[in-house]
Amino acid sequence: MKNIVNLSFVTQIYSKLMKVVGTVLFILLFGLNSFAQYDIKGKIKGLSNSEVYLAHYFGYNQQVIKDTVMANESGEFQFKGSESLPKGLYLISFLKSKYIDVVLEDANFSFSLDTTDILKSISFTNSAENTAFYSFQRSMNDFYTQLNQPTLSADLRKNLQAQVQKFQQQWKSANAGLFVTKLIESSFDPEIPTYKGTLKSKADTTRMQLYQYQYYKKHYFDGIDLGDERMVRTPFLQRKLERYFKDLVVQDPDSIAIDSDWILAKAKDTEVRRYIVYKIASTYENNPILGTDGAFVHLAEKYYIGEPALWDSSTVRRMKERIAIIKPLLLGKAFPKMHLTDVSGKEINIASLPFKYTVVFIYDPECSHCKLETPKLVALNDYFKSKNIGVVGSSIVRDKAAWKKFITEFKTSSWINGIDIHLNPRTGKEEFYTDFRNTFDVYSTPVVYVLDQQKKIVGKRIPVENLKDFIQYLESKRK
Repeated sequence: MKNIVNLSFVTQIYSKLMKVVGTVLFILLFGLNSFAQYDIKGKIKGLSNSEVYLAHYFGYNQQVIKDTVMANESGEFQFKGSESLPKGLYLISFLKSKYIDVVLEDANFSFSLDTTDILKSISFTNSAENTAFYSFQRSMNDFYTQLNQPTLSADLRKNLQAQVQKFQQQWKSANAGLFVTKLIESSFDPEIPTYKGTLKSKADTTRMQLYQYQYYKKHYFDGIDLGDERMVRTPFLQRKLERYFKDLVVQDPDSIAIDSDWILAKAKDTEVRRYIVYKIASTYENNPILGTDGAFVHLAEKYYIGEPALWDSSTVRRMKERIAIIKPLLLGKAFPKMHLTDVSGKEINIASLPFKYTVVFIYDPECSHCKLETPKLVALNDYFKSKNIGVVGSSIVRDKAAWKKFITEFKTSSWINGIDIHLNPRTGKEEFYTDFRNTFDVYSTPVVYVLDQQKKIVGKRIPVENLKDFIQYLESKRK
């Protein structure tokens, strides 16, 4: 596949914004709070003359390194700086694959551990957050060890599970004022109350399952504080969002938009709000599920353009440009005018083609992925003919020789082959009229559109090997 753009638009602009915001915050914090310091001392048995990294989470799959130091031969090191560090969940990484999580509220504490048994040996001084954090982990580890014993009886298991619940409630009560309590709570799923209806029939079971689903979905975010910007610097907010939209939301643009609005109505903090908009928008900008880019347009219009204070001006401007490309290409929209001529130089009018469905295959004659996909599409010729389906093959490269060679080599003469080269009758010069990138969102090739009889878009970016199944799906909807 020939890639024109490697990263999604939303990811690019968000990364740019975070760099700008980070720089501004650093200047402000350093200039106005030069007295604020972080001072974290560590001693790791089993570590010697090795680098140690301090980084905070940004979701579960990204970490932002804030400091790097070298441990001495005794495994002692110190992170120290004059700027204040943003609060949240951090990790201290050492020995390549080993790390510990630490809560950063008061960034002045010390700790020690032994690499042979980190959980058992780790201890903190001057850090109530981390002392409570690892106390919880040790107790839960002990419970899980007992619960995983293969010879454990059902009665003992039930008793242990009751002990776990009691411990967790007592621990949360004892540490109610700590951020780590929010972290632990954010990792829990909502508990569904017992269904009180009857269960005498299949319909009763269906009603119970619907009740459980609706309750679980409604209370899914109860345990996470969407008004606390520290949650952005943890793994839990990203996990919550991804699971919610993967498992609990119907994957159509209206449902995604409604659920996005519901979550964002709860998110009052600016950083949390920005992060949630970014995560959902980037998920659906180029999502493989057909039609969900409509949700991206909704988010972009309502939260990027509609809330410009969340973003810098260049981000808002570029988002407007992105919407201008995607919105005319949503499902149900009339296919934009594609200016093409055939091998004889005659203009092709896609809107007047008599087919029940039209497959538009946009390719680059030199694209290796296009060369792999074209024979698969040619192999569908007989099926397409039986269903009154036509194929328009459009080269994005304005090179007649390369285009005609491609037609001959890959035997696409049964298609309507087009190229954007037009002879000006007045000047006799060749002219080009189609902006494939901005009119048809061609950032890689090939791109496939499926049009209905009225030449409205009913499918896009359908893998060639799925086209037959997709046509059959469209036919089933007409019955």
